Amino acid sequence: MTQEVQLASIASAPENERPEKPAASPFDRFKRVGTAMAVLVILVAIAEFFWNASNPTDRDFISFWGAAQLALSGDPAAAYDQARLHEVQSAVVTFVNGDGMPFPYPPAFLLLVAPFGLLPFAVSLAVWSAATFAVFFVLIRRMFPQSGWLAAAFPPVFINAAIGQNAFVTAALFAGGMLFLQRRPFAAGLLLGCLVIKPQLGLLLPVALLAARQWRAIAGAATSSLGLLAVGAAVFGVAATEAWLAQMPLYVNIGRDGLVGWHKMASVYAALRQAGAGLELAFGLHMLVAAAAAMLVWRVWRSDEDVTAKAGILAAATLLASPYVFPYDAVLLVVAFFWLAQRGSPALPLAILWCLPLLTIAQIASVHGPVNVTPLVPMGLLILGARQLRASRQASGAPTNQPSWPTASTSSPTANAEA
Repeated sequence: MTQEVQLASIASAPENERPEKPAASPFDRFKRVGTAMAVLVILVAIAEFFWNASNPTDRDFISFWGAAQLALSGDPAAAYDQARLHEVQSAVVTFVNGDGMPFPYPPAFLLLVAPFGLLPFAVSLAVWSAATFAVFFVLIRRMFPQSGWLAAAFPPVFINAAIGQNAFVTAALFAGGMLFLQRRPFAAGLLLGCLVIKPQLGLLLPVALLAARQWRAIAGAATSSLGLLAVGAAVFGVAATEAWLAQMPLYVNIGRDGLVGWHKMASVYAALRQAGAGLELAFGLHMLVAAAAAMLVWRVWRSDEDVTAKAGILAAATLLASPYVFPYDAVLLVVAFFWLAQRGSPALPLAILWCLPLLTIAQIASVHGPVNVTPLVPMGLLILGARQLRASRQASGAPTNQPSWPTASTSSPTANAEA
């Protein structure tokens, strides 16, 4: 009876005195389709794990697993010996894409992958993908609490999980660094510095942190990046570090000449080479795009825009900086997508960009294609981001200084960095 009286009093009250309805989440417009897509991605990834168990082939994780096997056997430097590594790998998988899967990461990365060498390859791949996805997913939800299961719906999530790559690790390091940046800048830098395991994804970090005068974060990044290299040499021996450095020309050749196939890469340079452009033209145009992205990063991080805007712009620009990036690295773009969704950017262009990597998957599955559309995604996100920031400035006169996730401090980035 009491509830009926309350409802009647609310109904009879003047409209301006009625309780306000809870504001709809900006992610609600994507959740119905997005959740269904997330379920599909997870189910197909699980199916891939079972397929790999019955038909093990040279997925990228065989690089980590083979290196872990050699490290556990007491010969970590052999992880950088192509013949020794291939011998371990070919004992458990069938190679259909060449005659080897090199291990390009510094010796410190062996500390992370070595425990997975204790498991059979197929089981280890599934556990690795599930565990690293969980860390990535938790941190993305911490940044964007209303995003639900949408992070699992991004097609590169499937690519990374199916082949057992490390994009969940790098995206988690990035997300963690952004979360800590205002409250604990030195800790944020420690996380961001760990991207030394994949330095092509950290090329624009100095630009961003210098622009924001984040001196403590810079100190943290320098500490962890140098510390990881030192730990790798201390634990696995200087010979392992020397062997790692000695194989760097191989990756220069892979990036320059597309030895893995231009259709399997995600940079502007690779897309232009696949379209028929020569090395000089493709590299020159790539550098123009990278420079424009770096300038936008500097401008946004120099401003007092909120930390989600800075993170979103930096995430998108990162995928345009290096010629040596792959479709699975695009997992990082979830940060840019969610920032734009949170700001209320139009749903249609976001949905189109979100689904474009499906064409990448189809292209990889069909060996090659006439056009590599992968770099259009970060380029489109940067364009949408720049327009969003311009519209916000025009509407409010000045951007908010408040971060958009609940864990960050309410102080300005510049004040925090100089404190």
